[in-house]
Amino acid sequence: MCVLQGIRKRWRSTSSESSCGGAKEESGGERVVAAQQKATPSPSSPRNNLPENAESTTDVPETHIAYLKKAFDGLSEPFSQFLQASKPDWIVYDILHYWVPPIAEKLGVRRALFCTFNAASIIVIDGPSSIMINGRDPRKTVEDLMDPPPWVPFETNIVYRAFEARRILEYPTAGVTGAELNDSYRTGLASAGSEVIAIRTCTELEPEWIQLLGEIQGKPVIPIGLLPAKATDDDVDDDIREWLDRQRAKSVVYVALGTEVTVSEKEIQGLAHGLELSGLPFFWTIRKASVFLPDGFEERVKGRGVVRAEWAPQGRILSHGSVGGFVTHCGWGSVVEGLSFGVPLIMFPCNLDQPLVARMLAGMNIGREIPRNELDGSFTSVSVVETIRLVVVEEEGKIYRDNAESMQKNVFGNRRLQDQYVDSFIKFLENHRA
Repeated sequence: MCVLQGIRKRWRSTSSESSCGGAKEESGGERVVAAQQKATPSPSSPRNNLPENAESTTDVPETHIAYLKKAFDGLSEPFSQFLQASKPDWIVYDILHYWVPPIAEKLGVRRALFCTFNAASIIVIDGPSSIMINGRDPRKTVEDLMDPPPWVPFETNIVYRAFEARRILEYPTAGVTGAELNDSYRTGLASAGSEVIAIRTCTELEPEWIQLLGEIQGKPVIPIGLLPAKATDDDVDDDIREWLDRQRAKSVVYVALGTEVTVSEKEIQGLAHGLELSGLPFFWTIRKASVFLPDGFEERVKGRGVVRAEWAPQGRILSHGSVGGFVTHCGWGSVVEGLSFGVPLIMFPCNLDQPLVARMLAGMNIGREIPRNELDGSFTSVSVVETIRLVVVEEEGKIYRDNAESMQKNVFGNRRLQDQYVDSFIKFLENHRA
């Protein structure tokens, strides 16, 4: 459950999905629980509604995530026993584990909430914990979500568009009811029960949002940096490396839309036509390629484009000198990874925090969104072509390439800076033991 991968070691990239084991790290006598537990259904869980061996949100459709939550919540009692036996000074947990704070408080364990989203997205999506817990969010309509929330005191364009807001309001729950399954309720309790909030961001990117988050939640907010990944050569298949090596510098478009994003067949086909018409080499990691791609697509782009319907070493690909653009769904972890290697973004946000991340980064001119109809989300293959070529090769798009390179050097890929954030957080834990 915990996201702390090792005190005094560089933190690795994490995701908001739980995969959770039991371990603890020690630093100068301090003990911080790093509990990793699998969300395997217990005998009392709604097993019949989950695929066999389902352990995370990647294993179930969106309509069944509520059942996974109920199964996961069955871990609270065995986790309580684990925590009592571990006797740590601190526990670091994420927003899914709303039942951790009361367990930890009862045992005298200090509590830090770790947020894998950036500050602006957290504030726009959730707001004060009291509002989340009591279900008093005043935003009820599409129009409400298209404006900044009332707790944001400054002007901002980090808001949803109409089709994005509609997706938020229509997010499926599979008919499972109960406040404990509501994401806002769980997040509110997780936040209210923490003593400090650690967040995967840095003040170089969003200082006003980090400050506002602390004011809204009424507790310290500690940016722990971006936790950039480090590419290694030993996780790349020879065929991938050889193909990349044959391409011109900064010419390849890397395409990956995450492991959990639901992208429609129509959207996949629109992106495919755009990639085909762009004339640029591309490497596309996609699920169910044979089902969604246009007929004959792979044959027509053979040699120029690679379509891989399985896991690919994203960090290693993005770090290769031939990659000049990244078509991304704008999950926070993905954009951090891309920008840590100085790759400008072609942004195709789909749901949840992704549109908000895209608005923030577009404002920094380190990427460009593929234009979409703001009412229904539709787009054309021409808009895909134009955006890709603008960001990767056109002279007019040089600002995106230059800014991505500058942000890599000064922020996203600045290891010294990012390590300082981690060290500061560790020092805070050491100085505030139970």
